[in-house]
Amino acid sequence: MDLMPTPEQDAIRDSVRAFLDAELPMTRVRALCGADGDALAPLWRAAAGLGVFEDYALTEQMVLFEELGRVLAPGPWLGSVLAAQALGESRHAAAAAARAGELRVALCVDPWGGPLRLSGDRLSGTRRAVLGAGLADAFLVIDEAGVLFVPRGAGVTAQAEASLDATNPVGTVAFADAAAVRLPADRAGLRRAAIVLGCAEAVGGIARTVEMSVEYAKVRQQFGKPIGSFQAVKHRCADMAVRAEVARSATTYAAVSVRDGAADADFQVAVAKLLCANAYLQNTADNVQNHGGMGFTWECDAHLFVKRARAFDATIGPRRAQVDALVARFRAA
Repeated sequence: MDLMPTPEQDAIRDSVRAFLDAELPMTRVRALCGADGDALAPLWRAAAGLGVFEDYALTEQMVLFEELGRVLAPGPWLGSVLAAQALGESRHAAAAAARAGELRVALCVDPWGGPLRLSGDRLSGTRRAVLGAGLADAFLVIDEAGVLFVPRGAGVTAQAEASLDATNPVGTVAFADAAAVRLPADRAGLRRAAIVLGCAEAVGGIARTVEMSVEYAKVRQQFGKPIGSFQAVKHRCADMAVRAEVARSATTYAAVSVRDGAADADFQVAVAKLLCANAYLQNTADNVQNHGGMGFTWECDAHLFVKRARAFDATIGPRRAQVDALVARFRAA
């Protein structure tokens, strides 16, 4: 199992990073907080021109999502990428619109809100804490009933919820006899892919907190010296870098395991989620600490990563659910 990045993956990383640095500087990310879905439309079309919504292997998608996490990209990227792939595999009419960036799709993967009811091609029920629900044109539902594509229209309402992370707000989606299309996608495989790509997005944020702390430690002076020369700051930054590499390694291994259909893929996915959540929460806290008093201010970007880490911990296969799955696995053994 080769875990080293390929030249193709390096090329993807370079092109996506250049695109996001130009299109999504942090000033624009902040400006998009609270904006509606129409504000994201130009960004979605530009990303489609780069090929973001094409059918890539999971390991290549992982590279994309790491870069999205690095800039705290707002909007339902995860659902849009997975929906474009699932729609394309089923030859659904909406596949072309998804690949062209004309369709923003929010992912309903966490089971909060109670069971959904599917009667023929009609779906009823609710899903809570759906990332980017209010910004989406459609929903990709991964449920015990299967993988369902639900366009936003009659019988579908999305209501905003109080959200810690303003860069990626959540909402409650209510389906009331809504038209749903069952897609012939592998439900378990798509759920694994969603968690892995969520982890990849977290890896990007984790790595960025290391960069932020190191950059600040080089220029901020105390007692006539850069604070990076002090042992306490050095050790914190070193620990942050170690956690970032652990999270990236676990996510890469999980992605390859899922891609290759390994027998322990579920175990590796759960481990990746746990390690990434722990690393993201701790690194964002240390990043605030390294920035000192400025780290607690609205003007400093450190708090945005803190909030995204909290949202990641609680969504897309929450950390507690992964712990429960691992405990059940160990007990069964």
